[in-house]
Amino acid sequence: MNNKYERITITLPQDVLQKFREFCKRNGINMSSRISLLVEKDLKEKNPLK
Repeated sequence: MNNKYERITITLPQDVLQKFREFCKRNGINMSSRISLLVEKDLKEKNPLK
């Protein structure tokens, strides 16, 4: 599978971002990959236009 990627910018509260960074680091997770999985999950579960 050949995915093309696009850079985005998001704004988060500083404390949330710091906690997320620490969570990802502790669990050996790439932040971008984790965000992508969360978005895909929302699209799959909550998208009425499946």
